Amino acid sequence: MLTGTLTQRMGLLVERGVFESEESLATSAYRSLLTLQPALKLEIALSLYQGEEISLGRAAEMAGVSREQMKEVLAARGIERKYPQRSQEQVDRDVRLLLERR
Repeated sequence: MLTGTLTQRMGLLVERGVFESEESLATSAYRSLLTLQPALKLEIALSLYQGEEISLGRAAEMAGVSREQMKEVLAARGIERKYPQRSQEQVDRDVRLLLERR
């Protein structure tokens, strides 16, 4: 996937001890990219949310926006909101806990 030149230059930085490994270099480059282009954080968060890998709250946190702003982004892009599926056992447990607090 990486070009030969890029791989070679990454290897040189590792050889010179600038980075411990190619993985640490890639991690640093990734973080720098997200710092330079913060809109990419939103795209990653949306992809993970759509794949049901993270919750709405976590997506908002990753993107650096509020939950309400994330809801607005989802609506603007026509992305359906996901609601976690809970078993009847989970619902019953939560109801019992709420009733015990009264």
